[in-house]
Amino acid sequence: MEEKDYYLRELSLNDWEKFHEMDKLIFQEDFLREEGFRRSLMGLKSLIVVAVEKETKNFIGYYRIAIYGREGHIQTIGVHPDYRRKGVGSHLLERSIYQLEKSGCINYFLYVQTNNTPAINLYKKYGFQEETKSWQFVVPFDRLPNKPRGKCRHVEWGEIQLLSLRFNVNPLQIQQYFGKKEQYVLVYEMLGQQLGFARFNPAFPGAFPFILKDSNYFLDMVAILKSYISQKNFTEMKITFENQGRLVNYLKEQKIPLNYSLLKMRKEKNDNSTK
Repeated sequence: MEEKDYYLRELSLNDWEKFHEMDKLIFQEDFLREEGFRRSLMGLKSLIVVAVEKETKNFIGYYRIAIYGREGHIQTIGVHPDYRRKGVGSHLLERSIYQLEKSGCINYFLYVQTNNTPAINLYKKYGFQEETKSWQFVVPFDRLPNKPRGKCRHVEWGEIQLLSLRFNVNPLQIQQYFGKKEQYVLVYEMLGQQLGFARFNPAFPGAFPFILKDSNYFLDMVAILKSYISQKNFTEMKITFENQGRLVNYLKEQKIPLNYSLLKMRKEKNDNSTK
């Protein structure tokens, strides 16, 4: 498929239903929810761009990006199943990189499932390198303690810099979570010590990033996160985190189901970047 057969444009709120139908075909389980769609469009540092086939006006793919200061996040590159292996994905990746560099980013990262070899090879072709590994575990609620230890509280704006150092998180990324519906920025404390940090979405429900300094308190922290959920029909929670090998080993010992593992890949801006 040639680039002349389709064009790119930014999405609007009115595109939700058409976008959602395409997204469910691309990502059958982890498609974007409506609230996330709205946040991406209304945020000052986020964007969704869709590829539209000229002849049919069908949505055939999209990219979604976010900007944290001079660091860019390619959150999604998605192509409709009927239009894969036709160069659409490569074009979307090129344009997402161009958009991030145009916005002042000097490096950018993305996540890809470890078993998605074609996507990994594509990203390597464009200069992305493997940085670290992350995992998503699905925690059944029947595994959680009725009386969890510790407590969670909302992070205050003035704490961001200190917490970013303590938990090694980009402070500009934390700032973007504030003031958004169904986005809770929480710190987990036990006996006066700050042991955990999470951005929690009770409508999903799930947490990412999720950072815990002592794996033995994992089920306690998740049980407290569960208390923020208002809907009663959920039976499990998805916890996604990176670069915490001890926590992975603990969850495997506890036989908590692994949903998937991801590679975090990063590219530094250079003179040969896509224009």
